[in-house]
Amino acid sequence: MPGRARSQMKSLLRRTIWQWMKGTADRLGGCSLQVKLIVAYIGVILIPVVLFSLYTFHQLYENTMKDITVQNQYVLDTELAYIHSNMEIMERTAQLAISDRNVLRYLTEEREISSDELVQFNLNVFPNLQHLLYSNPNVENIRLYTSNSQAHEIWPMIFNESRLPKSSWLKTAQLRQGKIWWEMYKGPKSLLGGQSRQESETVQYMALLREIQSTGGRHAGLVETNMRLELFSPRVFGILQRDRAWQMFILDGDDSSSRDADKPMSSTDIATATASSQSDLISIPLSHVHHLFQSQVQGPGGAFDFSYENKPYLGMYRYIDGLDVYLLNVVALDGPLGDLRQKRNAMLLIISLLILFMSVISYTLHAFILKQLHTLRESMKKVEQEGDFQLTIPVYGRGEVAELALYFRSLLSRINGLIAEAVHKQAAAQEAELLALKHQIDSHFLYNTLENLKMMAEIERQYPLSDALTSLGSMMRYNLQWSGSCVALRDEIRHIQHYVAIMNIRHDNQIGLEIHLSPAFMELEMLKMSLQPVVENAIKHGWSALQSPFSITIEACPKQDIIELRIQDNGVGISEERRNAIMAGLARTDMDSHEPGVNRGIGLYNVHRRLSMQYGEEYGIRLDSIPGQSTTVTLILPRRYMMRGVDHDDQAVDCG
Repeated sequence: MPGRARSQMKSLLRRTIWQWMKGTADRLGGCSLQVKLIVAYIGVILIPVVLFSLYTFHQLYENTMKDITVQNQYVLDTELAYIHSNMEIMERTAQLAISDRNVLRYLTEEREISSDELVQFNLNVFPNLQHLLYSNPNVENIRLYTSNSQAHEIWPMIFNESRLPKSSWLKTAQLRQGKIWWEMYKGPKSLLGGQSRQESETVQYMALLREIQSTGGRHAGLVETNMRLELFSPRVFGILQRDRAWQMFILDGDDSSSRDADKPMSSTDIATATASSQSDLISIPLSHVHHLFQSQVQGPGGAFDFSYENKPYLGMYRYIDGLDVYLLNVVALDGPLGDLRQKRNAMLLIISLLILFMSVISYTLHAFILKQLHTLRESMKKVEQEGDFQLTIPVYGRGEVAELALYFRSLLSRINGLIAEAVHKQAAAQEAELLALKHQIDSHFLYNTLENLKMMAEIERQYPLSDALTSLGSMMRYNLQWSGSCVALRDEIRHIQHYVAIMNIRHDNQIGLEIHLSPAFMELEMLKMSLQPVVENAIKHGWSALQSPFSITIEACPKQDIIELRIQDNGVGISEERRNAIMAGLARTDMDSHEPGVNRGIGLYNVHRRLSMQYGEEYGIRLDSIPGQSTTVTLILPRRYMMRGVDHDDQAVDCG
């Protein structure tokens, strides 16, 4: 349901915006030219200026955010380096504390130690441990906890494990088999009883714990080095400076609610305790910070922005290896971004006021300039209402409006002339219609005469003559009835068949015509009277009197978006030089440029030029010949059909 409601709201918003834009366009269309010019002026000036301003302030925002990120990233990396340095100090101190064989022997040998051995240990070995503590001033305590009941406690470094609280993190540290365990906790400064009230107050520590093993890998105790949290990470747990716009936290990546209840103090608890006393600047509940951090953390480091109570913040975090926690720096952005927004709003206000002032001035100037145009409009309205084309329009000045008035006056004069010319053209059209009707009557007379001769030939049983008259009549009707420049290939083939039939009367049926075309190709579009010149040229130049019979073959070959229509004869052919000369002549655009005394091939040239002019330069005629065997003229046509709805299944002969 929420998704459907959201979709309906988006659809309603789109319709509302569209209706508002349409209504605004309609209202603007009904306004005067002066108002339209002012609106266009405001749009042309305001839109680019606003877009440029928004782009500029966006770049300023990006640069500001980049500077803030770089600056606070440096603070975060510096604190992270300081924490790593303290961790190394604590690790090195713990390692040095248990690396002394005398210390290990004292902690692990389960025998009663004599007074002399105890004195020697206090004089020679124990001062080394104290030196480790004094040489590392940030380290608060070095404590060795032994499970050996024979070892004596030596304050303030060597204690029995029984003094440790029964906490789960101690058990975990014992089970890590010598690996380091880090933990934050609250504890007393001194483990001895009877200390003063000040010493008994709990202190927050970052502790390093490591198991001490005896020979054979048995548990012998624990070594602890701890450091006060305000020394371990001063920017997180130190005193907050009032003039800074950031605050650091140490958070774990898991939900704090899932931690062990027996654990003395978690990292989130310590961060909460610290933030509670330093939350004057970053007034965000730590629970909200922790929840937001869990949803945004990705990888060992990164940054994210968020808002709380309409205030923008930037969060940057780094993973602290070993502690299994994250160092988070939260930066308040309302200060620098607020100043940037104020500058942006002030600049946009200034731009708007300037455009308003300029629009008022422009409106006044337009009213003065368009005054002459209003006069011209009234004159044109009078012409439209009264139909008075003899109206004299006044012309003032020499500006564009004056030129427009002059042109309109000339237009009225031209209209009067065109009216008179139209009357004369109408009379001429009627005369041309009568002449065309006369020509139609003459062609009908010719067709009727041929039909009468055909009937007389059949009565006299002169059937070849009757067929010849039929073919001649069809050819004349095809030539005279010019309904368009393009016809179907079927009509051209029928015309060629009539032409060959008439030529066979002269040549005693020695000319054969073979048509190898599928029915689909019969509907191909081609120019009218484009095949007869080719066939006529083949009979005239390709047929030798010594050769009989003479055969002409017509076939089609489809190639992608073109059709190659081939007219091939079995005549004498032409030489390669003659073929090249003809092809060069076809490539020329002017027949008058041909050399004198050379057969011009006007028929082929005309067909080639008509195809090129109708369809494009890539279409036309290609000539191929084998001397003494054959000549092939190929018409390259676009693959177009005169009729639609026909199944044009190309079934052509093998193109070879």
